[in-house]
Amino acid sequence: MQQLKLVHVVDDDDVTDSVERVLATSTPDRRASSLGELVVRDGAPVAVQCVAVGGCPPPSVVVRLGRRDVDELFSAAGVERSLSGQRRGMRAVRYRVVRRQRRLAATTAHDGLTLRCLATVPGFGPLSVGLRLTVLCKHVRAAAHARRLSL
Repeated sequence: MQQLKLVHVVDDDDVTDSVERVLATSTPDRRASSLGELVVRDGAPVAVQCVAVGGCPPPSVVVRLGRRDVDELFSAAGVERSLSGQRRGMRAVRYRVVRRQRRLAATTAHDGLTLRCLATVPGFGPLSVGLRLTVLCKHVRAAAHARRLSL
């Protein structure tokens, strides 16, 4: 496997295409778990993708939130295959496995938890990337404004 990454997907009403921002990434030569951070408001959707690139056979990808397996909140793994190389015997097959978030709404109960993506290919050690969630209360701005007024 060449790379594992967690991507934040932002849909903008003014733009036809969504914007993707890589939050955490890991490669086999850097086995230590990579940890990113995402700050969201209470009730906001956490739109992320877990993307595993490389591996033959395609990697098996699972997603956890804290200690809980949350695969049911993500789409089934979509596998994209591409060929590279000029000569028939020298071509390489490249797999890209994507798990897309479907319905995870952040709550204050998720604050401080790590959303972790784990990918394994038989015969190789697993790769792991994580994303620490910081969930802000809906009324943080109002509370901060009230404190400033009382000073």
